[in-house]
Amino acid sequence: MAVIVLSSNQAYNPGADLWIVPNFENSKISINIDWYNNFLLGKTSRRVAKNLSSELEDVITETELKLTSPKSPAKSPIMIASDLSLPNRWTVMLVFNQDVKSWCKEIQKLYFDLKKPSMRIFLPSNLGINEFMEAWRLVSSDEDFSIVVEN
Repeated sequence: MAVIVLSSNQAYNPGADLWIVPNFENSKISINIDWYNNFLLGKTSRRVAKNLSSELEDVITETELKLTSPKSPAKSPIMIASDLSLPNRWTVMLVFNQDVKSWCKEIQKLYFDLKKPSMRIFLPSNLGINEFMEAWRLVSSDEDFSIVVEN
């Protein structure tokens, strides 16, 4: 199959299980999608992990326990189940740092980790379809997805 290009008016139509959206700073559509999902993307992106209390740290030190807490990268993707609010299964917010190739690599990794679901990629406001496709073809030969371009 080929890449299907959709306008922002067609963005919310059914047709893909996985939606990839850029962070809020790079997309107006992401804000709308977050509204439909009860602001879960925004809440999760602002979440800060709590530090251990000093009392607990003292106990850990005194007992010489090796405690490691799982750390996720600061810019890790945010994935929410959105099947109750949107016509898809998952919505993933992936930070776009103006490096198109690395953004494409992250999308491809998610795509394979989720066993190649049908996919819709919402392009950042400042990214053209030709630039995206050029970078995509450097990292993947898969071209069975749809792209949403902001108007």
